[in-house]
Amino acid sequence: MPNIEFNPVTPGQRHYVRNRQELSNKRPERRLTKSKHNPKGRNTYGRITSRRRGGGHKRLYRQIDFRRDKLDIPATIRAIEYDPNRSAHLALLYYADGEKRYILAPNKLKVGDKVVSSNRAEGEFHPGYNYPLSEIPPATRVHCVELQPGKGACIARGAGAGAQLVAVEGDRATLKMPSGEIRLVHSRCRATIGQV
Repeated sequence: MPNIEFNPVTPGQRHYVRNRQELSNKRPERRLTKSKHNPKGRNTYGRITSRRRGGGHKRLYRQIDFRRDKLDIPATIRAIEYDPNRSAHLALLYYADGEKRYILAPNKLKVGDKVVSSNRAEGEFHPGYNYPLSEIPPATRVHCVELQPGKGACIARGAGAGAQLVAVEGDRATLKMPSGEIRLVHSRCRATIGQV
């Protein structure tokens, strides 16, 4: 995967390097998208209340599986796709039973790789695998971490983000956030191995 370095036209681009991952150029899955209304600065009466808003490219919202509640069914990565609504790329999963879902694509995940969500880790800790924090060994980088069991991923969802699991003691897991903050969450909360 080559990296793209930009000519620094603005100060924010001085050290900006973009990872040119082999992205699919196909249309997004129709059943996993819905329209996203852009109010363009207008209120419920259609009158402009915030000036100089509007324009931009039309976007479809991709519905992402943040719960990963389809347990013990292996899935294959069919495509890595661009998402205009977030900084991270998406991975399109084809499950063995025929269902399709989007997840946030972890680093070093390629088309054709297998991923699985389970409550029991059997020694496999590859990027994209999803387990409760109690099953993940300490010092592992994780992303898409839940704050409450079953609620869905809330922590470390942006591109390049990844929390580090420091320790699991009883029903509490200690996480070191991307900001450096130490946080306690329940050990039954699920997390995905790897970095976004």
